[in-house]
Amino acid sequence: MIGCADERRRADVRVAGGNGIDSVGVSDDGRSLTVGFFGKAPEDLVPANFRIDGGRRVTGIAVVAVELWASDDPDLADAVRLTVDRAGDLSSYRLSIVESGPIGKPGTRPYPGFDPRYSSVDFTFGSCGDVDCAPVEESAPPVEAAVEIDYLSKDYASFRQLLLDRLKLTMPSWTERHVPDVGIMLTELLAYEGDRLSYQQDAVATEAYLDTARLRVSVRRHARLVDYPMHDGCSARAWVCIEADEEVPLPKGTFRFSTLPGISLKESDLRGAPEVFEPVHDEEVRLIPARNRISLWTWGDQDCCLPAGATSATLVDSDRALGLAAGDVLLFEELIGVPSGLAADADHTHRQAVRLTSVIETEDKLYQQKLLDVTWAREDALTFPLCVNARGGPECVELEVCVARGNVVLVEHGQRIDPECHCVPDPAPDEPQCPRDCGCGCGGETEPEPGYPPLPVVVQPQLRHQPVTQSVPFPDPADIAAAQARWLAGLPGRIRARLTKLWRSELSEEDIKFVTVLFGAKLVKKLDLREHPRRALRYLLACFDDLLETKLERLKDLVRQARAGYVLTAKNEGWEIGQSWGADEGSKLDERREAFRGPASLATRPDPRAALPAVTVTDRNHGIWLPQRDLLESGPADRHFVGEVTDTGATVLRFGDGRNGAKFPLSGELTAALRVGTGLAGNVGREAISSIIFDRTDVPGIRSVRNPLPAVGGVDPEPVSEVRLRAPQEVRRRLLRAITADDYATLAGASPSVQRAAGDLRWTGSWYEAQVAIDPLGTEVAPTWLLDETRAGLYRYRRIGHDLSVFTATLVPLDLTVHVEVLPDHIAGHVRTALRRALGAFFQPDRLTFGTPIRVGQIVATAAAVPGVRHAEVTRLERLFGPPGTALATGVLPIGPLEVAQLDDDPSRPENGQLTLDLAGGR
Repeated sequence: MIGCADERRRADVRVAGGNGIDSVGVSDDGRSLTVGFFGKAPEDLVPANFRIDGGRRVTGIAVVAVELWASDDPDLADAVRLTVDRAGDLSSYRLSIVESGPIGKPGTRPYPGFDPRYSSVDFTFGSCGDVDCAPVEESAPPVEAAVEIDYLSKDYASFRQLLLDRLKLTMPSWTERHVPDVGIMLTELLAYEGDRLSYQQDAVATEAYLDTARLRVSVRRHARLVDYPMHDGCSARAWVCIEADEEVPLPKGTFRFSTLPGISLKESDLRGAPEVFEPVHDEEVRLIPARNRISLWTWGDQDCCLPAGATSATLVDSDRALGLAAGDVLLFEELIGVPSGLAADADHTHRQAVRLTSVIETEDKLYQQKLLDVTWAREDALTFPLCVNARGGPECVELEVCVARGNVVLVEHGQRIDPECHCVPDPAPDEPQCPRDCGCGCGGETEPEPGYPPLPVVVQPQLRHQPVTQSVPFPDPADIAAAQARWLAGLPGRIRARLTKLWRSELSEEDIKFVTVLFGAKLVKKLDLREHPRRALRYLLACFDDLLETKLERLKDLVRQARAGYVLTAKNEGWEIGQSWGADEGSKLDERREAFRGPASLATRPDPRAALPAVTVTDRNHGIWLPQRDLLESGPADRHFVGEVTDTGATVLRFGDGRNGAKFPLSGELTAALRVGTGLAGNVGREAISSIIFDRTDVPGIRSVRNPLPAVGGVDPEPVSEVRLRAPQEVRRRLLRAITADDYATLAGASPSVQRAAGDLRWTGSWYEAQVAIDPLGTEVAPTWLLDETRAGLYRYRRIGHDLSVFTATLVPLDLTVHVEVLPDHIAGHVRTALRRALGAFFQPDRLTFGTPIRVGQIVATAAAVPGVRHAEVTRLERLFGPPGTALATGVLPIGPLEVAQLDDDPSRPENGQLTLDLAGGR
């Protein structure tokens, strides 16, 4: 019999006036049944009208009596009470109301008036008691085919293949696999979304470790934990030379440069996608025509060259119109080739920019020529020999081979754009998330959904423009401090020179005021400077150190501070210098001076790991927020933020939490001024920058704009894969403290002026002293300035309890005698000269360093390689000062770890090593 959950037929039978069995109730003893009907019970019912079928253990149950229970309420149904001959078991029985049979037995046809569907009903006798009833056997629901799901599919490629395999089963006729097909497009979209959702499920565990992190921001923060500065790229820099027909100023913030054709352009002329370069220093640039082309003076001589390593030159300044000063940049350039005299034959690699450290006016009285003697830093020393003049060309005349260029501007790749405006949401629950008075146009994008409380506000706006310029701050504070230290160290010498000049000339009121500030009014009055200036100045010069002992000691303290990296300011230390040494000297300590910007060579070698996003944020209270690499050293009042580059190249600004960096003021708007453009795209070639673009002004008279040197320093963001490899090894590569002797030597040898350094720890009886020996590059004895800089640099790394001593390496003069047999067809004098040249190169200071032993075999091989030598033999190899050794017997003269061998072969200084050549044969 079919079973249905919704029996609508029952209601229809009632409405149609039909009858049927509604319910069956069993008495406690199981001997009587109460049967309810839909309507009125027939009055002529007898036991033969009821048949009970079924049962397992008790069967054949018969009805023996029928009692009618009629209800007086017409709305209530009737019932009958049946008495059976015995109680049944707990199995299922079926009670049917039927017509009586011919012999008083129940029949099979339903009783007239009863619906066939409800003429019988199933029931059971009694309950199950304390045991569970047997479950009703119902038909099991149809089992659907299980969908095969590969739970190992976690990435885009796996999801895509899984979808294609599934579609192959469900849609066998679809066999298209071309990318433009709409089915493939939908499949790839679903695979992408599955990959994204799968990543979000595992994001916490994935991003928690450096080896598994996928987000660039996560990898950056993991690397920061081990002090590995992951960089986001760096912008290229170049030197741009401008030639002008008249002296004009370029107002700051109104000009930039580009690779567009032309010379002087407007902002509206920016079309296409040119590379734009902004000046590194936001300052006014004054163009002077005399600096377009500056000739070098050779004092009337010809075929002159500046050698490699030169740090000074003499410039022609006929009308005193150059106006050069310390800090200005000159660019030396070879114009023509020698001997052809053609510009096409010029060596374009012979171009170099230098920053002047001193400028002195002088004059060549023989030729009545006004000159300028200029010098530049050791780091800017010429890397090639620069030919100044020579004879050549079709007519074999004297040619000017190279010149110096002024009007030089340092530029950096990246174009400034209109400031971006961002809304900061308001956390108040009764306020909209975007302030209504905010002019940023954020609209209702951040409006909270009704009925949900607002989430905590995290101020991390994302800049709309990309890629944001990554710029290294220039000049570096360490370079400024080092330049200030050198300037302060030379201050007493300059004061002495000025007093000497005053002693030879007449004193003015300004000079008397200067001497009074320097030595005090009481001493100046006592010496009667006005009446007897020469006598007074002679006394002041003779007692200079004694009279200014306190000021000199304070000056040494300032020099130590500057060498330690502390930038001296004009407001504090500059004022102090002005009060002690004169107002002119105090004004020159300004940290913004061009002379303190460091060598020109460092300006175009930016370190990408020190680069910061070129973004400045202004809040609603006009507060300025500046970028930092991290906020670990930022205090609660520091307006700093961090710019983090995401995987898509966008830059997200992260502000402080009130402890590490100040919290950003909520509710309002912020404005971000930024530049766009960075990476390898800025490394344009020489002569690529050819135009200057003016924003709000127009400067006439500009003849040409060019970059004689290519732009360099542009670097793309560091790949995440490389960070995973390098970051774990960073702690082993970086030396942060000097503990052992090798640590001191490694740190001292990092200076570009040091060829090598050696260290040793000596016990003094109370503590250890770290002794560091310096082998300078290009010379044998380290100058005082190099020892002072090395000592100041090591002091911050030294271990607590270690004294520090820095000195020149111990030189070991040698006494060498070489016996040489010369071939008969060679002149002995020529061979002798060639031998001295070859052995001089062998003992060149930069070739020998700490602990380098002198081997007899190498000396013999060097001498035997000289043309004309038939046989060479070392007959003496000893230390010039010391007991005899065994070098000839062992073939090696050992040199100590803090010693350097020396053999200058200088007859005027025999104590620096002697070379004796014993020649036989030849002509």
